[in-house]
Amino acid sequence: LQRGYDLPTQNRRQGGFPLVSSSGVIDTHDEGPVEGPGVVTGRSGSIGNVFFIESNFWPLNTTLFVKDFHGNVPRYIYYLLTTLDLRSYAGGTGVPTLNRNDVHSVPVRVATSVDEQHRIVAILDEAFEGIATAKA
Repeated sequence: LQRGYDLPTQNRRQGGFPLVSSSGVIDTHDEGPVEGPGVVTGRSGSIGNVFFIESNFWPLNTTLFVKDFHGNVPRYIYYLLTTLDLRSYAGGTGVPTLNRNDVHSVPVRVATSVDEQHRIVAILDEAFEGIATAKA
């Protein structure tokens, strides 16, 4: 996980790239320094939500994003991170903050086959699409 980048409000320019905060996509910007697809979670403030971003994007400094998928399927890593209770790793007394080093030390089981990761993603995508349709 890598900390997002500072982008003061006065320097933001509407564009074609999602601007991602700890609470998700909040706007667009004319630059997307991180190549998509990407996985982002809150680092400061809203912690525990995980977002999958299809395109290049700008993660703000209130986020952590996956810098290197190490050959894993990005959407699989998204689902993996949603299973972790990231809020439990938050520290700080005023504004909760997620320390990436604490998350890096969490042991997880990962399907090592990319084909298996794709199969799991297809099953989960279909299930969540069905849930969204049922809710609608």
